[in-house]
Amino acid sequence: MDAREFKQRFMPHYKLLYRVACLLTGNAQNAEDLLQDMYLKLWQKRDELPDAAMKEAYLVTMIRRLFLDQRRMKHVNTSAELKEELSPPDERSLDHQIDSKDEARQMEGLISQLPERDAKIIQMHLMEDRSYEEIEQDTGLSQGNIRIIVMRTRQKLKQQFQNITKTWTK
Repeated sequence: MDAREFKQRFMPHYKLLYRVACLLTGNAQNAEDLLQDMYLKLWQKRDELPDAAMKEAYLVTMIRRLFLDQRRMKHVNTSAELKEELSPPDERSLDHQIDSKDEARQMEGLISQLPERDAKIIQMHLMEDRSYEEIEQDTGLSQGNIRIIVMRTRQKLKQQFQNITKTWTK
């Protein structure tokens, strides 16, 4: 099955599947992710699919099962994290936590020494996990300028941080 045939078979069901995904996830972005995962699975198995796969009932069942599988996996991952958190820490993990906090404080200090504009942009991008588009709206700078500022600031911070860590290990 080629891409054209795949689109003809499965894209007419997109609106229904999107509504089902929204009902399952309760959120438009998660629904889109779920739908994308389902279409990816369909594409990967496109030559093995039964004729029933073109029917809405099959596709709705598939998206529901995919949602449940993802939820189970998330639950399993969360359970593993909880077990890890509940177990007593060993000395190495405590040392690692202390080192990580110290490194974070050092990085915050380096960021505070940056020019105000660069510090604001790097904080929005790295710490607040904001997109270039969101930063563009807040700062009025173009996305190209923001990318350059982020790249140069990261390089500068990395170099300064390496200089600091070299003095720690001497």
